[in-house]
Amino acid sequence: MLCAPVGLGAQEILIEPQGTGLQRFEATPDRDGRASFVLPANAEAFVMPFSAGIHIEAADDAGMAWLRKGSPWELLELPLFGARYGDQTLAVILPWPHYARLTIDDRVRVTFTMPQGRHDAAPCEVVAGWTADDDILAIARVFRRWRHAGQGLGVIPRPVRLTDKVSQRPGVARLLGAAHFYLWGNARFSHHDVANNRWGAFAKALGSAETGPIADLVGALDAEAREALRQLAAAEWPELWLKRQVASAIDSAFQRSPELAGPLAEADLPGLRPKASWGDGASLPMLEALTSAGIDRAVLLTCDLYRDAVRADVVTRANTLGFVFGPYDSYHSVHSPDAAPDSTWETAQFDAEAYLRGRVINADGSGHAGFKGRGFHFAPASAWPYMQERVGSMRAEAPFSTWFIDCDATGQCFDDYSVDHPATRMDDMQQRRERLRWLTKTHQLVVGSEGGSVLFADVIDYGHGVDTPYIGHLDPALRDRSSAHFLGRHWPSDEPEMQFRAVPLPPSLRTPYFDPRYRIPLYRAAIGDELVTSHHWSFDSLKLRDVAGHRALLELLAMTPPMYHLSRSAWPKRAKAIERHYRFWSPLHRRLATAPLIRFDWLTDDRLLQRATYRTADGDIAITVNFAGEPRQDLAPRSVVVQGEIGEAARSYALQ
Repeated sequence: MLCAPVGLGAQEILIEPQGTGLQRFEATPDRDGRASFVLPANAEAFVMPFSAGIHIEAADDAGMAWLRKGSPWELLELPLFGARYGDQTLAVILPWPHYARLTIDDRVRVTFTMPQGRHDAAPCEVVAGWTADDDILAIARVFRRWRHAGQGLGVIPRPVRLTDKVSQRPGVARLLGAAHFYLWGNARFSHHDVANNRWGAFAKALGSAETGPIADLVGALDAEAREALRQLAAAEWPELWLKRQVASAIDSAFQRSPELAGPLAEADLPGLRPKASWGDGASLPMLEALTSAGIDRAVLLTCDLYRDAVRADVVTRANTLGFVFGPYDSYHSVHSPDAAPDSTWETAQFDAEAYLRGRVINADGSGHAGFKGRGFHFAPASAWPYMQERVGSMRAEAPFSTWFIDCDATGQCFDDYSVDHPATRMDDMQQRRERLRWLTKTHQLVVGSEGGSVLFADVIDYGHGVDTPYIGHLDPALRDRSSAHFLGRHWPSDEPEMQFRAVPLPPSLRTPYFDPRYRIPLYRAAIGDELVTSHHWSFDSLKLRDVAGHRALLELLAMTPPMYHLSRSAWPKRAKAIERHYRFWSPLHRRLATAPLIRFDWLTDDRLLQRATYRTADGDIAITVNFAGEPRQDLAPRSVVVQGEIGEAARSYALQ
């Protein structure tokens, strides 16, 4: 239906459906390309899709201040929100969310801002309707019914369930019950490859070689590495940083001259381990460590592309063990081929043609700056042949079973004014969808991406960044080296502090991001049986130490895969926590990953006792979680109880 303005302001349309069912509200942008839709005043509570689902009462000053401060909000991940008025909730859906933002101030507004010269790039419309369902997640059911109807969905795809994806690509079944790991340390030769107490003797043996291949290897090291080798040989108690430096130099020499690796492996050198066990995170010993701990399903991703360090033996073994293994890849930015090594990254390196002609162009003719302001964003149409070559050549080297494409499924797309590859945000999105679909259709890969936008839910299988979004920019303390909350440096390369250092969460970010009284499993109820989602890699399950317990319980309530950063050095320090959580979570996830979440309840007034109910073919399964530090209704403090037909899976769990 086409509604006229109601006196709220120029091009402001009141969203107030009449009668039952969903109704469509449309607007024509003004000459500045803007149009707004306004909710009725005096809502009592709001259900928002941020951080996988947030519920805030209008009388909650702190919660409302957070909503206002975050405005304007994008709605690209889940273009759905709700407002409660008495015993009814108004559900609002955006079929065309790319140019829309949500603002909370004196009123709640959805404002469309169309691009310069392209006011017809997408319709300005919302779909809305009332529901009297008393479940907090009622709007998720409204959304599901609307998508199933399949009419007027805009750019939102029809649902494709995980069960359908499993039937089309059996490898997707390996996501069920799989924890997610980023593996650090790409070296083919690492400091683990010499017995810890023999490094001094090993360094002496290298340094004393006067002729032959070992002397050639030492000669291939630069002056700084040879000095480190000398210090290592002379040290009574060799320090780790020296071992790392020498091992890294040897590895670099192997990359430049692969023929040097064989003679070293065959040499009788003190403490040198067999070549088959060489490596760090992406290594056979790391796989065996996981298997020995009882982890039989895992998503294993390298922490960068590492195109020149593909380990076919590791990938093959991972496939045999039932894991999915793949590289981290991206086609979001393109950098100059002449960029200094410390100002670029591997996934953004292509060639001069890509850099000069592949960049996204702004309306004023300038290039659209890339991630962190470096280089430019890479037009998907231009990136396409480079992606085909990269994926094809790397898969020819190793049988990767998954591929992770950074940024694509966040929903962030661009208006491109290039004469060579013009695109609206919808065009950009469709091109990204097609390249993700190509990975599934042509290569039969299990596909992951940063984010988990519903706009891409049918063409990816898992997403990172939904259940914990990137929040590193929201409090200065996270970037302040003098703060206890500092996330850490990007060093050392095989175990960077940024990923491995556990820090306390700044108080400003506790509510509502990690406060169970605000968090609700809205995303899980709306589309969670279509794909698997976890945390942003900057905030793995162990990164924020003072809320790690609450996050573990939220993982169990919403069936969110835990995520961990791993290296061979980090594994002994993290193994106990990982193994314990996995033993309880994984069997449940195998049963419930494909099951819709049909209801969510607060069982106590303080909202710290919660229940999520899932529907399976064998009946409903309820997961009840007590987030409180004391018992609630016979549940132990900070514990979980599962009811329903779950086979041999454990029924109770408590944090230690």
